[in-house]
Amino acid sequence: MKEVKIRIKGDLVIVDYCSQKVIDENIESGECEDEEEAFLNYYYVTGAWDKIEALYVDDNEEENLVKKKGKYVKTREFLHNLFSEDGDHPLPVKIHYRYYYEQELEYVIELEDDEEFDIKKVQLVKSDYEVAAFPYFILCQHILYDGKEITANDEFNDWAEYCPEEKMYNEGEIEEFEYGPE
Repeated sequence: MKEVKIRIKGDLVIVDYCSQKVIDENIESGECEDEEEAFLNYYYVTGAWDKIEALYVDDNEEENLVKKKGKYVKTREFLHNLFSEDGDHPLPVKIHYRYYYEQELEYVIELEDDEEFDIKKVQLVKSDYEVAAFPYFILCQHILYDGKEITANDEFNDWAEYCPEEKMYNEGEIEEFEYGPE
């Protein structure tokens, strides 16, 4: 086995989310005193690229391959799945979101020793127009290589150390989907 490192540079939007249903249930049960406490106790996190500036292979910063990668894999199911009616966080969903500029994430692809790396097999997953707040949500937690999901290297996730109680975020609510799933 050999490894190929993909490093993407750009701006991230990180979204904390918690269903109003979860918030209400935890206030009604007495588990939490108010909406803020319920949100902070039960939120989940997802993230996306807001802007992609560069894609490098094996730390070769001489060659930006962002325009040579494969086409986007478009979906209208990512946020639908997160906020599904039978899931943990059905709509409406309260959100806190924040931007991290000039970030880097790394993805490590494992290839067979005799397998050649092909930049066209690197694809990013883009959620198109699922919700008005994020019309283009280019997933950052993983990329695809030859159809296989490659998770971001946790060592590069600086945004995962964020404490939402610091209140350095924008607030909003997602009440409905723009379109049904594909």
